[in-house]
Amino acid sequence: MKAFGSNVVRTVFLVAILAIAMERQAKAYTDPGTGALLWQMLVAVFAGGLFYCRKITFWLRNRRGPKD
Repeated sequence: MKAFGSNVVRTVFLVAILAIAMERQAKAYTDPGTGALLWQMLVAVFAGGLFYCRKITFWLRNRRGPKD
């Protein structure tokens, strides 16, 4: 059974490499709003990260106990 699992992994890996390696003509374009959308996503990730870090630091401060 172990040989079957390694063959499946090897086959999936080979198919993924071949799919990446084959060159095809791209039939797409980026419209003018794409840059603004990317910036908006980056700002949202940054703001979410700051909020999450603030939540962790608040939890760590309260965990130590009150300052006297």
